[in-house]
Amino acid sequence: MKNKFTRSVLLTAVSSLMSALSATAVNTFYNAGDLMLTFQKTGSTNTVYVDLGNAAPLYRGAAAGADATSNFNFLDLNSTLTSAFGGTWATDPTIYAGLAGVFSESDFSQVVTNGDAARTVYVSASRNAVGTVGEANSSQWVIFGDTDLSNAASDVKTQNDVLGNSYTVGQTVSPTSVSQIDDKQPITSFTPSGGVTTWSQQTAFRAFEGGIQQQGSATAFGTFGAAGPVEFALDLYRIVAIEGLTDEVAGTGSTGQGTYEGTFTVGTNGKVSFVTGISAVPEPSGALALGLIGTFAGLGYRRRRSA
Repeated sequence: MKNKFTRSVLLTAVSSLMSALSATAVNTFYNAGDLMLTFQKTGSTNTVYVDLGNAAPLYRGAAAGADATSNFNFLDLNSTLTSAFGGTWATDPTIYAGLAGVFSESDFSQVVTNGDAARTVYVSASRNAVGTVGEANSSQWVIFGDTDLSNAASDVKTQNDVLGNSYTVGQTVSPTSVSQIDDKQPITSFTPSGGVTTWSQQTAFRAFEGGIQQQGSATAFGTFGAAGPVEFALDLYRIVAIEGLTDEVAGTGSTGQGTYEGTFTVGTNGKVSFVTGISAVPEPSGALALGLIGTFAGLGYRRRRSA
């Protein structure tokens, strides 16, 4: 009896310890400032988080604008997207993809991290066509007013922190009951009397009217240079809330005006590429590929088209 009792106590203690460790576990794949690629599907209970690594050093070069290095097919999402949405995800027009990242939501901090001041938001805009690879082909984001700049930073951080607080992986299928993707990037359905249900993107992060996501299609979006046939093509914009701080990488000289930093694509094969038109990094293989996967996986509003 004593041995059984002792073993029971030990097992209970170990179980409690494991639960405590699990509850306080830190996601080593996620850090504040990481750029998140997210997916959601109308009517589905699943969403997807994909950590692409820190936005500033990886996807913004030494200056504002598309001067970072291109990187083709550095991450494969096919199994994750298949798990979330089924094997036909690449031909499903009810799936939406978007990008967002921010290091700090503070509206008083003067600290600059990796060249970015607080409330510097990275966010996507749906590309209108393949166009010229390495150049924007979307409506430029411009936010007017301090309130929307703060709302955007706060909501992006709230959405992305879910990966850090609830998971210990770099990419995951997250149920909507846990995810903040559908809350911060709402999609509303409309069914006219006797008509067919349609879906509309609402204001994302309380700042971006019409949403930041691109809708999938029944066929490939197009062939995007070395990235090949792609299902999604998202232009990445950097929006600064304050200019002129020491060590800050200058923006456009106008707070709230988005600067195009490059284009992310998701191939019909599930592979992710970042394209700027600057000398490409060859597709990795073997151990190098596994290492990179760990690294990458781990105020009113107005919108106007850039000149």
